[in-house]
Amino acid sequence: MAWRICVLFFSTFFVNGLYFRTPCLYFANKCVSHCPRNMHPYHTRCDKDTLTQRTCDHPEINILGHTCGWSRCDCNGDLLLDEIRNICVDFKTCQQNFKSKIRDRTRNKASRKSKRMRLPQNKELFEEK
Repeated sequence: MAWRICVLFFSTFFVNGLYFRTPCLYFANKCVSHCPRNMHPYHTRCDKDTLTQRTCDHPEINILGHTCGWSRCDCNGDLLLDEIRNICVDFKTCQQNFKSKIRDRTRNKASRKSKRMRLPQNKELFEEK
C-alpha cells in the first residue's frame, strides 16, 4: 500500500515537471520565458550544427558545431542583434551606431591622462644639486 502511494506521488511529480516547467530562453545574459518583439526562439538539438547569432559586431553566420540542450532568442529574418540596446535592428542602423562609437572613443582620448606615466609631485627630484 505504501509503495503504491510513493509511485503515485512520484509519477504525479514527474508529469507536472514535464508539462508545467517554464522554458528558459537565453537573452541579454539572463533566462527569459518569452522572446521580445522581432525575435524567435532558437533551440539547439543534437542532430545538426548550431549556428552563431548575428550581431552588429559579427554580422556573418558561423557554425559552432554540435551542441545540445540550450535555447536562445534570435532575430527574425535579416535583422541583427544590437548587443548594447538588446534589440534587433537592420544592417544600416548597426553601421550608424558603429560610426558614432568610433567618434566617441577618439574624442575622449585627447583629454585623458595616460595611466602608465605618473610623475612624482616632489620638487626635490627635479632640482639640480
